[in-house]
Amino acid sequence: MPRTLSRQTLLLASLLLAAGPLSTSYALLDKTRFAAHLGVAYYAFHHWVLTPYRAGQFASGAAGRTGRLVKGGLALLFAAHEVNVAEKIAHSSKDPLLQRLDGALVSLKSSFTDLGSQLRAGQLNPAALQNLGGAVDRVGQTAAAGGQPIHDVAAPIPGL
Repeated sequence: MPRTLSRQTLLLASLLLAAGPLSTSYALLDKTRFAAHLGVAYYAFHHWVLTPYRAGQFASGAAGRTGRLVKGGLALLFAAHEVNVAEKIAHSSKDPLLQRLDGALVSLKSSFTDLGSQLRAGQLNPAALQNLGGAVDRVGQTAAAGGQPIHDVAAPIPGL
């Protein structure tokens, strides 16, 4: 009987030792997961919205304007989803940088959603787009200053 008890104790101790590093390693990936989701959102914004806007493709009378506005709106809604995932990671993380970025991500997600809905409806508010571009840049600069630069991550967007 004492031999069985020691096997059970050894098994329990092994499970506890294995579970400890698993939760720690998951936390170590918070910044990587955060950067990946935010990078996908940045790519959608830059590729489908900001670049066409700067090229004048959203201007009234531009060829294919309506299609580009709808695609830009869908891309912004997709970006809002990715920012939402990044915000959840930041909110639950114990990392000081991610906690500092958490509040900025909530407002960034709201801006993506609002402008995305406008673009899908075929409307464009240039001031809102410029403000969103500035907000994206500020979050990126804060992350880079904290040692976690955010780079565009090319990802296919369903339907685009």
